Amino acid sequence: MAHFLICYDIANPKRLGKVHRRAVAHASFVQYSIYYLQGDQKMLDAMLADIKAVIDETQDDVRAYSIEPLKEAIQLGQSCIPDGIYLV
Repeated sequence: MAHFLICYDIANPKRLGKVHRRAVAHASFVQYSIYYLQGDQKMLDAMLADIKAVIDETQDDVRAYSIEPLKEAIQLGQSCIPDGIYLV
């Protein structure tokens, strides 16, 4: 099982909403424009293909990073994830 951090910067608010809806269909929402996917390369490829269908590659930036499994996370400041929701 692989672990991925997916991040994006979308220039247009309409596209931003579309990308967010597609991202949460595949991965866990961590923070604005940041998602965590636990799966395999095929799952990541499916997510990125879904997102690619709505972005403008001349204006938008989408990145996926392969990361080590999360054992713990340190947070400073206000979370956008409600209390009681844990990303495992």
